[in-house]
Amino acid sequence: MSQTVLYGGTFNPIHRGHLDICVRARQAVDARRVLLMPAAQPPHKSAGWLAPDQDRLAMCALAAREYDLIQVDDWEIRRGGRSYTVDTLGHLAAVFPEEELWLLIGTDMFLTFTQWHRWEEIGKMASLLVASREEGDRERLLDQQQKLAERGVRSRLLQNPPMPMSSTQIREELRRDGTTGKVCPQVLDYIREKELYLHPPEELDYLRRYIRPLMTDYRYRHSLGVEKQAVKMARRFGADQQKAALAGILHDVCKDMPKGALLQNILESGIINGIDFKASPQLIHSYAGALYLQSHMDIHDLEVIEAVRYHTTARAGMSLLETVVYLADLTSEDREYPDVGEMRRLCDTDLRKAMIHALTHTVKELTRKQKPICPDTLGACKEYGVTIPTMNGGVL
Repeated sequence: MSQTVLYGGTFNPIHRGHLDICVRARQAVDARRVLLMPAAQPPHKSAGWLAPDQDRLAMCALAAREYDLIQVDDWEIRRGGRSYTVDTLGHLAAVFPEEELWLLIGTDMFLTFTQWHRWEEIGKMASLLVASREEGDRERLLDQQQKLAERGVRSRLLQNPPMPMSSTQIREELRRDGTTGKVCPQVLDYIREKELYLHPPEELDYLRRYIRPLMTDYRYRHSLGVEKQAVKMARRFGADQQKAALAGILHDVCKDMPKGALLQNILESGIINGIDFKASPQLIHSYAGALYLQSHMDIHDLEVIEAVRYHTTARAGMSLLETVVYLADLTSEDREYPDVGEMRRLCDTDLRKAMIHALTHTVKELTRKQKPICPDTLGACKEYGVTIPTMNGGVL
């Protein structure tokens, strides 16, 4: 029976240590192939600043180019959402029904294997290949190997030198020095060309370039307009201008991404707030955007995150920053609707009146289109005394 080795991870970025382990794993089990599979979103840990999916795929392809038996597989990226190994192995079992599957992991993942999602099923579908990460971990690995064997999980420890190299350290080195010898030259060239890992996560000039390929031309112009309007309003009313710019430029970061994967991320996060996203798909991007800032962009400022999350719906108890971004989205210079002039005037003079005006317009439009009004918007309406029209012409 031929062998296939799965090596999953964020590969953020892929480095020489990853490639060395792939070669050793292939030799250890005489594998037909080693599949490098970048994760869309890792389930086990925060990835810090996560390069865009297509860039991580491209770097893996560049790194694997000189290795005939290392192949890059984009299945988890195409699937989207959290990348659970049990699902990936089920997919590979269907693709390669006659092959024996091996799962290549490091010390930390091996020692915590029984905490994985549906780990028993993983152990039935694949054997584990374990690469040592540090000096002195051999005894712990042998002890875990015995414990897992008693529970029906087969494993093999690779004879590799410890590999303390980490993508986190490489990102820090790139940001500090602009270079590193821990990635292959073609990957380093790609990093420099795309300016990956070279900037602080909240550097606005870089973020403007970062979001450009994620958006249509219209959406990008709109994001620049919201950033500009949010900063103007923040200056006028005393909100933090840097945070206003950050939330403004990133508020629609997920707007043009596939809705299915975004919805999966939201549902897995549990942050739903009573919204039926299938009935109100226009709300998906704002909730998904708040998650994306944390999982992909290493932005964890709660004020910024919530300004992105509620920029479409509003809510009761909004902060000043949330209010500014919500109204900036409605009044950016690209907006064209009959009442936009009045909305802009109110945003220059009276935030409370601007919120009442905006919420009144929103609920009237949703009612006219027979669309549900989400609980967050209803809460904001109650706080600002905005009446809710009903389908039959009455009010709530």
